[in-house]
Amino acid sequence: MSWSVIDNKMNSLNAGLNQWELKPLEREFSEITSHTPKIAQLARSIRGILFVDLAYAMMRHRDWLQVPVFSALMIDFLQLDYGIPRGDAEIICHDMIEAAMELGLYRPRSICCDDREFLTWAYVCAAGARDEDALDADLGLGTAVLRKLRDGLQAIERVESQVFIPEYDAMLATIVLELGHECKATAWAMDFHRMRYAMLAAAGDAAQPFVLEENIPELLSVLVRIGKGESQILIDRPALREIFTAAGIVVEESKARRSKTRGVELTDYGYSLTAYCAAMTMTLSDLPKKFLQLSNRWQEAIVRRSAHVSADFLEALIAKSLNKISPEVLEAIISRLADLAPTKLNGELVRRMLSDANLGWHKAAIMRALKKVHPSRDLLDAVASELTSSISPGVRLAAGGLLDQWTDRP
Repeated sequence: MSWSVIDNKMNSLNAGLNQWELKPLEREFSEITSHTPKIAQLARSIRGILFVDLAYAMMRHRDWLQVPVFSALMIDFLQLDYGIPRGDAEIICHDMIEAAMELGLYRPRSICCDDREFLTWAYVCAAGARDEDALDADLGLGTAVLRKLRDGLQAIERVESQVFIPEYDAMLATIVLELGHECKATAWAMDFHRMRYAMLAAAGDAAQPFVLEENIPELLSVLVRIGKGESQILIDRPALREIFTAAGIVVEESKARRSKTRGVELTDYGYSLTAYCAAMTMTLSDLPKKFLQLSNRWQEAIVRRSAHVSADFLEALIAKSLNKISPEVLEAIISRLADLAPTKLNGELVRRMLSDANLGWHKAAIMRALKKVHPSRDLLDAVASELTSSISPGVRLAAGGLLDQWTDRP
């Protein structure tokens, strides 16, 4: 676990819990662990990190504290990440969860709160996480449990058994198969589940009318329409607006409109939820006119996924708008161009891009995107020229790394 993850967990704890909630938890932790030789032998700083891990996991999963599989994963976490004997781990988890519930940290709900729902949510998180740190922040159950979850998912694909938690292997296998069928039917089905769990976490049982299976596709379509500028679409649906806002999916418009009632706009999380759906449903006629007006999340998803994107469209973006798009989107554009028309990525185009780019970030993005390209002599010369002429350390580092990768290839 990186120090940045620990720091983020501490900040989340301080923002999510009051001191009158944290202090009793800390006292309970000290009391429990004082009778555990394995923990007593740990350095004080490591014990502090262990407490942060446990408190963060319980705060992050306050809807799931009474779900048996959550306790099972917490016990695995203590065993695998901290080497605590199973008997001690069971006592610590039981007593800490009980203390959290007595403090009122448990947020009970009557729907979507069993083992199956928790494993579905865990799988959806694992499938959509950018990297291990992001997944650790979502699940808060340590890197070893994350690896166990991912290994279990891979083993399920190989039709193996008894790889995750024996009593839950069959349930997890069923979940993976069902979600696979859903994704075949609707490519962005995972986003349905992400939105549903976000709404449940924000509103609990009050979200029930909205999170019914038959209602979820329409709600994601509403969010896509908001992303396209229909800010007043929730004007007659105040309850839904309130839940979307509490879930961090929408926020009140930042710009005043002529209408007396302010509409809503998507947050960055809202854009990430809708990016796949928007990319796959955006029409060809929409792209040239509206592309630069879209969020970075949507732009990147469209470039990477849309069947309407052509090599000519990408070349036009590079020629006319290179400095108007984010480095991440530029990297996606070059990567997609390499897939659609690899011969177009020649030394002349790369030199022009590097010459036109005003920022070192854009130049570094160009270097990153070229890693999968098979280099010609002309491409090697173009990148080598940037290595020797650029005044930016970041660009020189990216160019040097790219040349090393190219020249190390067999």
